[in-house]
Order: sequence, then structure tokens, then C-alpha cells
Amino acid sequence: MSLFNFSKNVVYSSIQLPLTLISLEKWSIIYIDGFDSKKFLQNQLTIDLDSLKKRHHKICAYCNLKGRVYSTILLFHYRKGYACIIKKSLFDLQIQEFRKYTVFLKVQIHQLNDIFLLGLSGRNSKLFLSEQFKEIPDDSAPVVSNKEITMLWFSNPCERFLLVLSLKNFLLFKEKINRKILLNNSKQWIALDMEAGYPIIGKTMSQKFLPQSVNLDKLQAISFNKGCYYGQEIISRVFYKNLNKHALYLLSSKETINPKIGSVIETKVLNNWVRIGFLLSVVNVYSNETWIQAVLNKSINIQNIFRIYGFETIFSIKN
Repeated sequence: MSLFNFSKNVVYSSIQLPLTLISLEKWSIIYIDGFDSKKFLQNQLTIDLDSLKKRHHKICAYCNLKGRVYSTILLFHYRKGYACIIKKSLFDLQIQEFRKYTVFLKVQIHQLNDIFLLGLSGRNSKLFLSEQFKEIPDDSAPVVSNKEITMLWFSNPCERFLLVLSLKNFLLFKEKINRKILLNNSKQWIALDMEAGYPIIGKTMSQKFLPQSVNLDKLQAISFNKGCYYGQEIISRVFYKNLNKHALYLLSSKETINPKIGSVIETKVLNNWVRIGFLLSVVNVYSNETWIQAVLNKSINIQNIFRIYGFETIFSIKN
């Protein structure tokens, strides 16, 4: 839902990004509260909820019984419970999954359809936000809540903010904007997530990979010490026995193409193209560049060249 005209604009890298307000129309928010909400999520998600401080947020995963990532979730304390920000393509399915396990627990799961999710980043974004609100999040308190306004702070790949607003506060925020600012859709936020190394998992690539295969261990999004959660036994065994054979990479090309999510990635070995992984996400970036996020075999030579099956465009690992 958006009352700004977030038409598709050029997507910039974090270094090039001007002050930009971003519609997060590809994400939705699930609100979970009730006496047993912490216990419920502790048994569902890959992180230890005891480590989630009141004014912090964490990325985590919900996995199936085989340890494959069903969805990635941005989790934080919200109102009297917890908020889960999730890709919209998995929203309805995730709610169904959650509701399977609420029997005998005092838990309520809510669809917050009247909430607006906005991103803000680029040149002087902190200054711009401080002109609109009295308190803004930072590295000491990455989550700030004030009545119907919640803001999250991120440091990677550049300073950026995620705003959770009611309709009333969305309209007030819109009226207060009195300077030039670029409006863009969620492709810009996806590009920033890709640079930050956050896996972009939607419906097509759900339940395909272990959390370690999409680098969630490097993001401190997995606890190997807490009690059981779905897929925990397999995830822990792979970790302790060092069995993970895949990793998440960002690749780039100097051409503009639009491959399908889930496409096969190939690398050239001698004179042959060999299947090496799968495509998770793609964005076309300023200056006719294409970025792809892919899960590849860890054994690859990062100096190799790559391509997407069915395309001649050459990609390389982006540093």
C-alpha cells in the first residue's frame, strides 16, 4: 500500500545512492503477541531470542524439518510482542506455517495490512530523518519506537533506515517532506540487501538451501547452542562436521539482462561450462550493470568467469 508515486527509477549502488525514499512493497509484516510469544518463536526460528535485546533487531530463518530455509525474517520487539518482516511472496504461507504450531500456546498471530514499510538511505539520510523525528535509531539503539512509529537502523552496506508507520503517521510524514528526495521501489532496497550479504529468498527459492548455504551463519542468524527448532539437528550436524558445500555470492556484469529466479549458474572449467549453482535475486543497476545474488559451490575459484544458463553475458564475483 502506498500513497507516494513510487515509480520505477534507476537503482544505484550504495556508494552512488542519492537521498532516496524506498517503497518496501515486496515485504510484509507479521505481528505475534501473547503470553507464550517468546517461547513460540524460540521453538520456530534459528536465533536464540534471549540474545534479542529490546532495542535491537536480528535477521533469522524459519526452516523446514529438513533444515532448509523456508523464509528469512527480520525480527524485533514490537508493541507487546514481536514483528517479523518477511518477503510478501511468502507472507500467507508463513502465517499458515506459524498457525500450525499455536495449539496449546497463548499466542496470537496478526496480519498488519494497515502498516506502511518504507526504506530511507543515501546522502544525508540521517540528517533528513532527524528533521522529521525527535529520536532516530543508531548503532547503540538500532530500533526506536514511539507510539505508532518504529524505525530500524542498518549499517551495511551504508547507513540506512527502515520505517514502520501507521496510515496516519505515513500521511503526516509525507506532508513534512520539504526537500528534494528520490522515490524508488523495492528493487533499490533489494540491491542494498544484496550488497550487505543478506540472502533474498522468496517463494521460488524457498526450502532449497540450508541456512549456512546462504551465509546466515556469517550474519549471526543461527544459534547452535539453544534448544530444538525445526531442522536444528541437521543444521547443527552440518555445522559441527563442516559439511556445508555452498555459499552466497554477489556477481556483476556490464550488461543488462533479466533472468528468472532459480536459473542455473555455470562457470567455465577449461573449455566447458559446468553447473555451479542457482540464482536467488537479480537487479539492474545504474550504468547498465546487472547484479545477481547466487548460491554457488564453495569450491569455486573466485577468479573464474560465470554465466546464467541460456545467456551469453559474462559475470564475475563482485568484491
